[in-house]
This record gives sequence, C-alpha cells and structure tokens, in this order.
Amino acid sequence: MDIVNIGGEDLPLGLMFMGFAGGLALFLHGMNGVTSGLKGLAGTSLSRVLSRMSGNRFTGVATGMLVTATIQSSTVTMVLVIGFLSAGLLTLVQSVGVIIGANVGTTITAQIIAFDVVSYALAMIAGGVLAEFTARREQIRQLGTAIAGLGILFLGMGVMQSAMAPLQDYQPFLELMATERGPLPGVLIGAGFTAVIQSSSATIGIIIVMASQGLVPLETGIAIALGASLGTAVTTMLATIGRPPVALRAGLIHVTFNLVGVTIMLFLIEPIAQLATAISPSADELTGRAQLAEEAPRQIANAYTLAKTGMLLLFLPFTRRLAGFVERFVPLRPSEIGVEPKYLDEDVLSAPAVALDLARKEVARLGKRAVAQVERSIPLVLIGNSTELTALAERDHEIDELHEAILAYLRRIGDSALSETEGKDLQALLAVTSYLELVGDIVQHELVRIGFRRIEEGIPISDASLEVVGDFHAKMAELLRDAIQAFTEQDVELARSVLDAKPEVDELLGHVAQHHVTRISADAPQRVAAYARGTETIEHLRRVYTFAKRIARNVPGAV
Repeated sequence: MDIVNIGGEDLPLGLMFMGFAGGLALFLHGMNGVTSGLKGLAGTSLSRVLSRMSGNRFTGVATGMLVTATIQSSTVTMVLVIGFLSAGLLTLVQSVGVIIGANVGTTITAQIIAFDVVSYALAMIAGGVLAEFTARREQIRQLGTAIAGLGILFLGMGVMQSAMAPLQDYQPFLELMATERGPLPGVLIGAGFTAVIQSSSATIGIIIVMASQGLVPLETGIAIALGASLGTAVTTMLATIGRPPVALRAGLIHVTFNLVGVTIMLFLIEPIAQLATAISPSADELTGRAQLAEEAPRQIANAYTLAKTGMLLLFLPFTRRLAGFVERFVPLRPSEIGVEPKYLDEDVLSAPAVALDLARKEVARLGKRAVAQVERSIPLVLIGNSTELTALAERDHEIDELHEAILAYLRRIGDSALSETEGKDLQALLAVTSYLELVGDIVQHELVRIGFRRIEEGIPISDASLEVVGDFHAKMAELLRDAIQAFTEQDVELARSVLDAKPEVDELLGHVAQHHVTRISADAPQRVAAYARGTETIEHLRRVYTFAKRIARNVPGAV
C-alpha cells in the first residue's frame, strides 16, 4: 500500500481509508442488528406504548424517550408516529411530545458508545450469535441478534480507532483540529456526514472514537454532535417525500425542533462544555493528548445529552403552539375517497410486529363495514324497493376494495422474515380478511337476489315474519360483531361466547322453521314462494354465523 507524504510527513492513506470505511460499515451493520433485534423483542408493545401513553406532553416525551432508547433508532420512532398520525390514533399535539422525546432518547446511544467496551466486542458477538442459533424461544433469539449487533458495532469502533491511530502523531492534523474557528464548521461537518450515511449515531460514534485517540477537543466534538442532529432532520424530510400531509407535518416538527434548538445551543457550547466537564470523570494524573483521550469521550456524550435535554426543556412549554404552526403551514385536504385504507402504513413494513398490529386495526375497520352491510340487509330484503336493494349491493365495493388493500399489505409483510408468532398472526389476519369479504358477498349476491325475487313474485311479508326473521337476523349480526371484536382485541372470553352460542342459534332456527311451517299451511297467496324465499334468507343468515365462528376460532386460546 502506498505511503503518501503530506507536509513532510508520511501517512498510509490507503490503509487508513480502508480501515475507516470497513469500521464504519461494521458500525452501521451492528447498529442495524441492534435495532432489528430490539424491535423484534419489543414486538407490538411499541405500538401499544405509543397509542396508550401519549395522552399529554409529559407522557408523550417519556414515551418517545422510552421507545427510542429501547429500539436505538429515532427514525423508527418517527415512522411509528407518522403511522399513528395517519391512523388518527395520535393527535398532532401528542406527537410533538413523542418526537422531541425521541430526540433525547437517541443520546443513550452516545452514552453506551462512550464506555470503553471495544475489548468486549468479540465476546458479545460470540454470545449473541450463539443465542441466535441455539435458543428455542423467539425472544431469546431476538435478544441474541441485538447483543451480536452491539458487539459488531463495538468491533467497528475498534477498527476505526486503529485506522485513525496514525493521526495521533500527524502534526498538521493536530494543528488543524486545534485551530479556533468557532462551532459552525463542526456543525456543517456533522450535518453533512449524517445526511450522507443516514445515521446520527454513527456520526457521534466516530467523534467519540476520534476523541478516544485524543484527536478531537471537547468544543469541536459538541459542535459536530449538534450538527448530526441537523443531519437527521434532512433524513426525516427526505422520508416525507411522496407521503401524505400528516407525514410532512411530523417531519416539520422534527426539523423545527432540531434547527431552532441547535441554533440556540450553538451559543451555549462553552457553558455546556464546562458543565459536562464538571460532571464527567477526570484524569488529572495524565497530561496533554493522553488526558484528552481519556476524558473527552465521556465529556462529549454527556454534553450531547445536556444539549438535547436543554432543547427539550425549551420546547416543552410550546408543544401546542408548535403543532398549531405546523397545521397552518401544512393544511390537510379531506380525503375524496371514503374507502381508502386508514391504518396501512408502508413505512412500518420493516417492523413486522407493528405492521401486523396496524393490519389488525384495518381488519377491524373492514369488519365494521361488513357488520353494517349485514345489519342493513334484511329490512331491505323483506320490504325494500329495487333502488334500495341496488344501492345495498353497490356498497359491497367498499368491502372489496379494503379487502384487496389489506391482502396486498399482508403479502408485503409476508415478504419479511417473520417469527413463529408473527407467522401465525399473519395467517389469522389473511383468513379473517377473507371471511369478512365472503360475508359481504352473502349480502351482495345472495340476500339482494332474494330481495329482487320477492319483488318479482309480489310476495307479501307479514308482521309476524318480519318479527321472527328480524330477531334471527339481529342475533346473527350481533354474533358477527362480537367475533370481530374478539379477534381484533384478542378477547378469548368473547370469542368463546360466540362459539358457545350454537344452542341459542339452533333454538332460534327452530322458531323460524316452526313459523314457516305455520305460514305454508295457511291459505295465503304465494305461500310456497314465500316459504322458499324465507328459508333461503334464513339459510344465508345462518352462514353469517358460520363465518363468525371461524373468525372467533382465530383468537388464540378460544378453542
């Protein structure tokens, strides 16, 4: 490898570049493993935490910090926030707290990296991979993925440290870093590098690695770390391209928080550095670059945490005003199509557990439409006119469109590597989605046809028939509604009540049969036609209960 002479001193630039690039690749790959493993370990609890703990600005901040610290990725948290905003499960005001909390949650990565853990990297990789390949429980395997990822991350740090070691004795570089230029160049470097590699954690990791070599003064490290925050804002805005307006709103909140916050913190770098120095371990027994190498990594990590916390405290009283500003800047247009999927967010497909949870919510929405179709069907079948029956049949296209959208989304989820539990959830969602579409078909193709036949044959419907069939119809709609609720909420007891309702259904069928026998025995016009249409109607309603039972059986533990 060529040795390059710069300023009268030799540097192995080729080896240094390869070492730095390889170490950075290992770092990013390890970070991806940590995020992937922790996402799988947390599962759908991520979405439950976000949707249940974001009631006000304080719990929203705590939630954002908790989720981001758990999965080590503010980007994933932003994706979840956008998904919940799109679904209407979070208000924009609630999302502000989560977003600024997520920005503080990222500082836990800097704190972990600042510890001297490179020597444990290989042990962590070995232990994590062993757990991945030998553990029987999915949770242990996911934890192994996270631990192995953390080990690879630390190994990458070690490789970068070795690659940059020649700079310790390279006087031109040391003089360059020591030159007082103010914080702006450091901010621009941090922002540009983060925008390119799409990871603020990697930027901060590199700064801490350089600090551990005694190459980066504290103030410069703080400036570059703050610049990394601006780089994540660029990444967030790129992610909103082609997304709905709610995504742009969330992105602008993230950008505003970082742009305004970093600008303010730039004027406070000196007091932040002093406070970080005061609360960080010191190495007074050392001098010069050796002391800098020992003290600076922890100081930079603490300063970054202090700066982010300061930004949070500045914005916390103004979350509602920030949301109002963004709402005025990006107005929402009402949807022109009422059957668009509400919960299916393409950006969460990389987190199958979360995507499955959103799909379950969309299935619940599909179920409400199917129940509504069943509920409005029998009055129209028995006494409605042809226009009303035609309108009823046409409403089925809404069910068909949602059915196709959900199936397409579930297929996309199926393209990912799923755990055993996620695979079962996927199969259950596919089955229930198909059952609901078949319930819609019963109304559209069977019950509507019976209604038209009733009109053609001029069959009169007695008050007694309306009451008997109406009671049976109401019970079938109720059982279908309960089955859908049991499935979407994983309510075992409610699912069992649907399955255990068969004796009651059989008793109602007996009443209906007895009524039809009485009617056909009477001397009434069209009694045979009335009997035929009546028995057909009851048979198709009974099929609704068949699908209700199949839906209920997809609740784990119901059978």
